Amino acid sequence: MKSYTTLRNFIGTMAQNTKSTTLQLFDQQMNDTNRYLMQKYYSNENSRTTPTVAQQQFYDLPSNYSKMKTVTVTIGNLKWTPKEILTRREWDELNVFPYYSDIPNNYFIWNGQVGIWPIPSSAGNTITMNYKTRVPDLALADYTTGTVTLTNNSKTVTGAGTSWLTAFLPAAGSTSNLNLWLKANAPLGDGNWYQVASITNGTTLTLVQAYQGVTSALVTYTIGQMPLLPEDFHDLLAYRPLELYFATIQPDANKHNEFKALYQEGIKSMDDYFGSKSVNVNLADSPPSLNPNLFWQA
Repeated sequence: MKSYTTLRNFIGTMAQNTKSTTLQLFDQQMNDTNRYLMQKYYSNENSRTTPTVAQQQFYDLPSNYSKMKTVTVTIGNLKWTPKEILTRREWDELNVFPYYSDIPNNYFIWNGQVGIWPIPSSAGNTITMNYKTRVPDLALADYTTGTVTLTNNSKTVTGAGTSWLTAFLPAAGSTSNLNLWLKANAPLGDGNWYQVASITNGTTLTLVQAYQGVTSALVTYTIGQMPLLPEDFHDLLAYRPLELYFATIQPDANKHNEFKALYQEGIKSMDDYFGSKSVNVNLADSPPSLNPNLFWQA
């Protein structure tokens, strides 16, 4: 995996330019590339639930909302999927007069909220918003101060000489919007990256998945902010800024073409990789599906 700090250092080294103003420009280009790729692919999907309130039609969207995928309303064991209304005019035509029912037919996004029609008549049913999140900027430097104690098959990490709450404010509680990962360095740690689920205080944090290495204390470590991209494609966030740098700020046709080719090759690999959410397939080369019932057999 490539953290923000790793990518930034790589770009500066390859450009042979580590001036602060240039690195800030690289940061901007890195984040622009990250947002573009996240718009194209689906690594930043999330869900949020909220209960219905009797006779309340509109509900706040998640704070990190970018684009809605689906809305569902769960009533007991039944899950209803209302259809989206795309225009204000059509929505207003539906709402000529108040109409109440627990079974939803449509939803409409307006002014930071999602509206349900008919208006929910009962409280306590579950509205689920499945959406793409906004992509947070990569801006947090790697943190390596102090040491950690890790326990096999435990999600709790304890620090010594650490100040995690100060370093990652305002990340108290869930850190999913920052995409922080922790690596316990070998030889005492297993050397693998684990996503940080939450930070309790300056010396305690919780991992998303339990630590799989042996129980160890006084382990050196790194906490890094990672792109939302799958780790095989983190390099793309360096290749694109370098391509632009050698095309404009420091013109060099050979280097420009080299990084452009690396970026375009990576984009093609991502197209193949994201052909399915569960397996790596190349949709462009997939044969068409055939109906066996169309063929006569002797």
